[in-house]
Amino acid sequence: MVSVNVLVCLMVVISFVLFCYVNCSEDAHKRIIMNDPSFFQDQMTHLQAELQTLHTTVQTQSSKLLTLQNTDQTQTSELQTQTSELQTLRVTVQTQNAELQTQTRYAGGSWFDHLGAAANYVCLPRDPVWGPYKNMPYTDYTALMYGAKYNADNKATPFGLNSRNEEVPCAVCRSTSFVSSVMIPARTTCYSGWTKGYSGSMVAGYYGHKAASEYVCVDEHAQPLDGRADTDDDGKLFFFSTRAQCGSLRCPPYEQNKYLSCVVCVK
Repeated sequence: MVSVNVLVCLMVVISFVLFCYVNCSEDAHKRIIMNDPSFFQDQMTHLQAELQTLHTTVQTQSSKLLTLQNTDQTQTSELQTQTSELQTLRVTVQTQNAELQTQTRYAGGSWFDHLGAAANYVCLPRDPVWGPYKNMPYTDYTALMYGAKYNADNKATPFGLNSRNEEVPCAVCRSTSFVSSVMIPARTTCYSGWTKGYSGSMVAGYYGHKAASEYVCVDEHAQPLDGRADTDDDGKLFFFSTRAQCGSLRCPPYEQNKYLSCVVCVK
């Protein structure tokens, strides 16, 4: 019985000693790790790497911010320049519109039914300057000048106007970019190498009138002069649409009685 008790006591003592040894060994191991210089070196290296990464990130963000600031300044400068140019352009357009109002002229020519009428059309200024023969004695043996009228049939007018008696404006134009111009009948587009000025309808005088006329290309957005249509006093009536007539005119490509278009091209 005594032997058994002694054996039990020995086992308890041995277990306690082993427990203490293991725990003490772990504590000692922990202390060794915490006190190891290489551990601190590793930690410092890791922190330095993180610090360098953060430094690089800050530099990158600062560079991006500077780029954005420069871009913003550039765009602001460009916007100010464009605003100034727009204001200058607006003033220029207003000035040109004012000049255009004063330079818009009256289309004119001979009476539509006179046998000896002149065939061509003229663009009369708003501010005539009379010469020394203004008040010569009156005689019937002279040429006559009349104003021009839109006189197309309202059922087949190409001008978009409600009245056939509207007066016709005109303008003398000067181009600083082009040196040549040509009117091409039966087309609404220019050939390669040419720039389109405008397109519209091919018109001339009525074939039943006595006076000769010439073919002209009237803009598809024709405008009246001052909106006046209060008198039916005729004059130079050259704004009748032109129909194709097959026979001497080859058909196809042309078609009988179809109205001809036209285009003015510059180069």
